[in-house]
Amino acid sequence: MPTRQQPRPGRHSAFSGDELPAICRQSFRYHLLFALLDAAAAGILSNGGIMAVRGLNAEDWHLGLRLSLSSVGMFATLPLGHWMANRPKMPFVTVPGSAFAVCSLAAAFTSHPLRFLFLLGLGSVFEVAARPAVTAVIRTVYPATHRGAVTGEIRKWSSLVFLLSILCSAAALAHWQHRVLLTIRIQMLCAGALSIASFLAFRGMRVRNCENRNPSLGRRAFGTLHETSRILRTDDRFRRYLAGCFLFGFSGLLYAPYVAAFLVRDLSLSYLPASIFLHVIPSVSSFAVTGWIGRRIDRVNPWTAWKWIRLGWALDPLLLVLAATTGQVIPGTLLGLPVAGRLSRGMSMGGSWILWWRIGVNYFARPGADTSRYMGIFTFMNGVMRLLAPLLAAWLLVHCSRSVVLLIGGIGVLVSAFHAGREARREQRLGYPATMADFEQAQKAAWQRE
Repeated sequence: MPTRQQPRPGRHSAFSGDELPAICRQSFRYHLLFALLDAAAAGILSNGGIMAVRGLNAEDWHLGLRLSLSSVGMFATLPLGHWMANRPKMPFVTVPGSAFAVCSLAAAFTSHPLRFLFLLGLGSVFEVAARPAVTAVIRTVYPATHRGAVTGEIRKWSSLVFLLSILCSAAALAHWQHRVLLTIRIQMLCAGALSIASFLAFRGMRVRNCENRNPSLGRRAFGTLHETSRILRTDDRFRRYLAGCFLFGFSGLLYAPYVAAFLVRDLSLSYLPASIFLHVIPSVSSFAVTGWIGRRIDRVNPWTAWKWIRLGWALDPLLLVLAATTGQVIPGTLLGLPVAGRLSRGMSMGGSWILWWRIGVNYFARPGADTSRYMGIFTFMNGVMRLLAPLLAAWLLVHCSRSVVLLIGGIGVLVSAFHAGREARREQRLGYPATMADFEQAQKAAWQRE
């Protein structure tokens, strides 16, 4: 007796777990709970720099420690992605996740700014190290036809919780300034508790056993470098994907740390308007469209999705620069252009996160052991970007203005959008699978023929 096909979400309807196969619905609820709790903790931790500066009297040079340590975690994902390839993935999420929570709890018991920021940075190492395993788990839990919708809906709500958590944390710090050390301690304890609860929720997801379709691969491997070289040598499509993502990510990291300074110093915005432009407008627009974008990602070629996402991302710095140059001449542009740029960034943020951190590599990695390997390589590339982009940005700022840095970054992102469009046309011409679901269906058909 044929099974009834599961309904797919409508073009404009909100996604709910009912569209998923019955076996996935409980996992979706646990996954959503994990994401919301994690977002609440992340919102508190995002104010860690403010806590260190205003409450613990950190020096400027202390503030780079956290970002530097997070790069270490990204470099560690290369061997971890290989190590976990033929092993159960859940421990590679929950063990680093627990260590991440412990670091937040430990930060509550120090008043030394360098130790505080070191613990937050060390927590980032563990959080980043778990990402390849999270990607692999999500791939085994949900069918390819629904992963974009699932991750889009979860990202939509978690982005709202993240914003509310940031605002509540900042409001508490401002209200209890006379007892700031106690307030910091309570917030860090809350962040640690939320992180522990989030990873306990993640453990509730039902992970299907994913057969290793190439079992001899692990026996032939001589280690991480062997596996990395095999993938990069044999998978031309993935090499092209890495090149486009590197250009996009590197260009974005060139200017992203300086947007706040640009809003305050170049556009002469006060604290409240700058905060609204920096956080509120992008978060609200992201919440409005991310669920819909996730559903579209399930139905279109990932290269095409990347083209439009990167185009929207590029408009942000370019419109900000245009506002700074024309704002005194053309009435209304000083406000209208930054609003348009920030809205464009917000609408691109959710789709970028879905493809970047959750499902993008699924269009290239075969289901099974290769998922964590591909994601390990991809995350390692992120570490390289985080290490090199700030160095180039610092050199550029010595020789030119912030507007030029934003312009260079925006042009780089725009070029990466054209690259994605070219790759979409190339893959269509060569007859590659049009969507991620088509790719996995083609892989299954190949295995059956073997």
